[in-house]
Amino acid sequence: MIASAYPEANRLSYRIRTAITGESTGLETAKLAWQQAEAVKRANADLQRAAQALENGNLLDCLLIESRHPNLLETARSLDHSLSEPWQKRCQTYSWRAPELVDLDSVSKIQSAIEQQGELKEWLFKQYRTAVRSKKETIRAYQIIELIAHTFPEDANAKEEAATKQKQLLEQAAAEVKDAHEQLIPTEKPEDVVRRYRELGLPLAELHNATLANTLATAEADYVKTLFDQAVHVVEEAKDLSESADWQKTEQAYLACDYALAINQARGELPRELRDNFEKVATQLSRIRSKFESSISIRIAIGELRDGLVHKGKPVKLANRVAKLKSLESQATKTGSQIPADLQEEIKAAYTFAKRKRLPLYGGAAAIVVVGLLVSFTLIQKGKERKAAEALQAEALAALQAVEQSSQTSQVQEAIQQWQAEIDKTQPGSELASQAELLNDWIDLQTSLENQYNASIADLNKIATSRDALENEAAIQRLAADIRKTRGELASDLGTTADKQFETTLKNYETLKADALEKDRRAFNRVERELRIAANNANQAKTRAEFLRLQKATQARLVKLNALLKEDYVADRRAELTPYLKSVVQELKATETKWAALDNAWLQLADAKELTPYLDQVERIHSFDILPADQKAALSQTLRLKDDFIKLKDTQSPFTNEETQALFTPEKPYLSASVELTDQETAYLDRLENLDNFANVYQSTVQYFEGSSDPQSEYRIYLVEPISKSDSDPTQSNVTFTFKVRGFDEAGNPEPAPRNIQFISRDDGSFWGFFYKPSTLSPESTYYNHSIVNTLKLLRSGAGRLTLLELLNDLESQSELSPAFRTYWQQQLIGFMELHPWHWGLALSPELKKRVAQLKTLPPADDNQTLWLSTIEQTVPSPEFSVLLDKKIAALAKHEISTLADLYQNAANGNYQLCGFVLADGKPDLFEDVPQDAPLWSVNALTGKIDRVKPGQGLTAYAPILRYATAGGESPEDQLRKASQTSQLELSEPPYQALLPSLYQ
Repeated sequence: MIASAYPEANRLSYRIRTAITGESTGLETAKLAWQQAEAVKRANADLQRAAQALENGNLLDCLLIESRHPNLLETARSLDHSLSEPWQKRCQTYSWRAPELVDLDSVSKIQSAIEQQGELKEWLFKQYRTAVRSKKETIRAYQIIELIAHTFPEDANAKEEAATKQKQLLEQAAAEVKDAHEQLIPTEKPEDVVRRYRELGLPLAELHNATLANTLATAEADYVKTLFDQAVHVVEEAKDLSESADWQKTEQAYLACDYALAINQARGELPRELRDNFEKVATQLSRIRSKFESSISIRIAIGELRDGLVHKGKPVKLANRVAKLKSLESQATKTGSQIPADLQEEIKAAYTFAKRKRLPLYGGAAAIVVVGLLVSFTLIQKGKERKAAEALQAEALAALQAVEQSSQTSQVQEAIQQWQAEIDKTQPGSELASQAELLNDWIDLQTSLENQYNASIADLNKIATSRDALENEAAIQRLAADIRKTRGELASDLGTTADKQFETTLKNYETLKADALEKDRRAFNRVERELRIAANNANQAKTRAEFLRLQKATQARLVKLNALLKEDYVADRRAELTPYLKSVVQELKATETKWAALDNAWLQLADAKELTPYLDQVERIHSFDILPADQKAALSQTLRLKDDFIKLKDTQSPFTNEETQALFTPEKPYLSASVELTDQETAYLDRLENLDNFANVYQSTVQYFEGSSDPQSEYRIYLVEPISKSDSDPTQSNVTFTFKVRGFDEAGNPEPAPRNIQFISRDDGSFWGFFYKPSTLSPESTYYNHSIVNTLKLLRSGAGRLTLLELLNDLESQSELSPAFRTYWQQQLIGFMELHPWHWGLALSPELKKRVAQLKTLPPADDNQTLWLSTIEQTVPSPEFSVLLDKKIAALAKHEISTLADLYQNAANGNYQLCGFVLADGKPDLFEDVPQDAPLWSVNALTGKIDRVKPGQGLTAYAPILRYATAGGESPEDQLRKASQTSQLELSEPPYQALLPSLYQ
């Protein structure tokens, strides 16, 4: 609910002038004073805000404030009326709320700034267009166009634009209220949103929106509840209201509540019973204030009667002043107000003063006549009568003077009654008459004092036994002092019963004070105890929410204890508790700083993008002593594995075996590395070197003749040693040559001795037998001695991983070599690779593995070392060898190894990287760029170890989540796709799929 029914300044000024002219008093005038003071206070506050905006160079804000008041400058001028000074004085006289002085300096500054601006309308439209262009200043744009429409009502366009903007803001308000209801943790309560828009003066009630209407009703109901509680408080406070109590405090609470109900037009919202009780409070206060103000008015009239009164430059007649005093006295009597005794005495004295001032001549003449008569009477009286009368009067005078010293009213009254006849006979003004009059006046005074004494004690007893007796201790002490003073002036034989009541009342009040003091001390000790418990619990809070709740409770008790320490009854505890309270404040501030630092540390943890900073931040958070035990335990689990996370690549390699992990490293690329042979490989090479069966085998071309000059057949044979030819042995008909030939048998073994084979050349030109051309080292031996032996030496010195494949490729291209020879060395070289398949790439080539399987169907190579030398094999090569050799594999195998090795190397060059973390509820929170099916690693909540994350697996809270990132920054899927396109190999299909690192599978 937004207050809108503020009283108009002009109306307030008119009512004040009327009140001053008619000398109005009473509760209604006190209400008027309160309204005037609130109006001035509100106007001054807005004037100061507007002036501050002006000092900051923001005329627009100044104008908006001036317009929203509304018409702030006009209001301020109306409140500063010509009777401000008399009204101020009258407020002070009758204890009404006096208003502040209107801040006319700010009024002048604002008016001057507006006048200096010049063309205001054009300037405001410029400001409006600027606000409209800024999408974030919708509200400001509306305020400016409203200001233009209000200041220049003749501008229809401005009014239309203001209506459009108002409609937009109404829709915006409805949307924000709806969002606030739908959000789980709204940044602003729906009621606060409504209140913010209502402060702009928007008619939210006119918008037909159920959610907005309900929220508006809730906000208004909450505010009405506040006013209801305020009215209830006033009614409760006024239950034991009395003149002697601190009724002005209750009156101020009533006036504040009445003003709030008036400006919010909420009086009708109060329940009927409460409204009636509230009006009863007004009646009580009106009666008390009437009596209070009546005494003040009478005293003012007494002062005017004595000191004179000037009205409109002319002195007021004494008779008028006396009439005024009598009128006020009559009004007080008619309203049932009891005029205090002291004031009655003042009234009597005033009337006496007026009589003396009004009748001085008539009094003197009367005195002369009386004296003359007395003289005549005295002259006439003669003889015994005169003497007897004088004797009796003397005796009576002596008796009255003697009884005067007793100060006993009973004795004085008895003496007066005894000598009343003589007193009646004496002349007025005589010594006896004066003495009698004096004693009668004294008796009247004592009677009045006794009445006053009894009434004061009754008042004291009423206050001392009231519910707020302790709050009125000062009034009780003042009243008790006045009673004691009255007791000192009262005759000793009067007021004896009241004396006992007075002592009993004081004794009971002291007992009440002692009990209250003890109760206050217990309450103080309870608050102190609660403070110590709350402060201790706040510093040991397990969560931020718990700390904030306990901090609020601690601060509330701090405020309460500080307030109680100002009381006198705990003065002895101030020196002890003041340092403690300071330490509590410091500890709360330190703990609050820790919680803020912890919150910031959690935010930094969530922002971490790399593993090492994440683990360092976890360690920092773990060091907080305010960290809850469950969170500390979860973080401890992660910190225990800190080194394991950093060395995770060593313990959980992307490769399936240790040999692969050792061969593929970022420091030394696989394909460019030199292979260091194992003892087994070295022994294998030892068997392949210095083989005479391969190193020293010769060959010769053999031609077979059967009479013709052309050879019937021609073929190549392998020889153990070079051929030697004997000199020709000519005869008459032919020439014979003898060749010494040592070859190999059918099994490929060297013949025991050379064979002599003749060749005959006859005269008829025919040739008979075998002719052997000069022998040379066989191409197989040449290939062995150069290519194979050199490769074997290169392997010993540290060859590349593809060296054997290069030799196999070259061997496949030597088609002139024996198939058995080539098959044998293919068996040997691949067998060597089988010793350590990862050393030479065999494990990465399906083609090589297939050739291994094919070779295993053949006889072992060690059993066929000389098969290629067999005469049968020389003549008719084995078909299985030819079929095998027809399928060349080296080039494809090398391509396979290079392609797969690149993928393995990318995996080896990669590392585990942070890709998210586990939330407090055990659910993973991954970065946006992490594929859904990417393999992940984190801490297994069941085993407490770093495992690959599986569906449904429990994870340790706050543990980092890692994925293995390959080199190059691309995902494994993209790398595999590119490699397949480049190599033309179906890497994602069998048989290559099974050979891929786990990242690519």
